[in-house]
Amino acid sequence: MDKKLERSEGKSEICFKKNNIQKLYQRGSSKILIPNTYSNNNEIVLVNTSGGLTCNDKFNINIHIEDSNVSVCNQAAEKIYAGIGDPAHFNIDISIKNSNVIWLPKELILFNNSKLKRKININLDENSNIFFHETSIFGRKAMSEKIENVSFSDQWKINVDSTLKHFESINIQGHTNDNLKNNFTFANKSSLSTILIFGDIIEQLELELRTITKNIENHYCEITKFDEKIIIRLLADDNYYLKKTLNYIMNKIIHDKLPKSWNL
Repeated sequence: MDKKLERSEGKSEICFKKNNIQKLYQRGSSKILIPNTYSNNNEIVLVNTSGGLTCNDKFNINIHIEDSNVSVCNQAAEKIYAGIGDPAHFNIDISIKNSNVIWLPKELILFNNSKLKRKININLDENSNIFFHETSIFGRKAMSEKIENVSFSDQWKINVDSTLKHFESINIQGHTNDNLKNNFTFANKSSLSTILIFGDIIEQLELELRTITKNIENHYCEITKFDEKIIIRLLADDNYYLKKTLNYIMNKIIHDKLPKSWNL
């Protein structure tokens, strides 16, 4: 007789309005912390108390921000473990109105034979700014981890005033060697990071960001601007060097708005 394996589920929702919490809901393994910041920038820390994700886990996070300045981070890197069954599902919905938001979670680490389907949907109005960052690690080289087989579907959708401004998707199924070694995809690198910037803030940051990225050596880093957005891509051999580069960029651009948990 087959046994039903225990799985994690979590749902959380938070609403910030005029820099004050209007609603906070959390259930299961999904928790939200609001640390004291002693500044004009609020912080949200997302916590997965199950310690990671594996097959058949389900998480949903909803964030509503209005007339506020908020940075969002997580407590630790999100680890995606091997498992038996269907992929884990992780859905994130973010609504932003007349606000400035920094989305700066720590890295997503995929282990061999892991399965994940993730969707991030962001809706903001023309009076808002967002600095969006995500990093994915395909096996930690410092730990001699090799990725040979994963199921990874990752979709990001960003709308400005209900108009689609950015959509991208990674879809890797089965053997990963061709994707990881291909010079047109990962070029044998294991760590991928993306920064997306939307809003009037791009006019203030573009020149400085181009200067910063020109000084980055030892791994790939490119910046482009089009359709009222800035995109920065970084590829590195491992997360150690990638994190050093990200810290360099963040400290130059975000300054005192970096979430405390980002540096832990």
